[in-house]
Amino acid sequence: MPSGIAKLLVLTALVAGAIALVPAVANADARVMTTVPCVAYADAGTSFYSGSGTNVITDTGAVALSCHLTLVYGTSVQRPTRTTYGNCELLRLPSGYAELSCHYQL
Repeated sequence: MPSGIAKLLVLTALVAGAIALVPAVANADARVMTTVPCVAYADAGTSFYSGSGTNVITDTGAVALSCHLTLVYGTSVQRPTRTTYGNCELLRLPSGYAELSCHYQL
């Protein structure tokens, strides 16, 4: 089970990244940012994933972040593994790839 510090690191990185990206180019209904840098820690911080994704902020302040990640260091999982961190879910695959999905309100 991930430690509280690992959860805090993941959420801090995601929220700080989303806040820094708020003034991005927007269409009439939402702000869409592509190629957003993303990171995730797993296994109490012993596994680190990095990659990029898409961040969408609606005019009501709802945020959806979707990231495609690759294992940088740590141990790959033996079977698909889902872990929830607050409003985020990390799906890790045996190939060393992972998907991070977050939904929250600004």
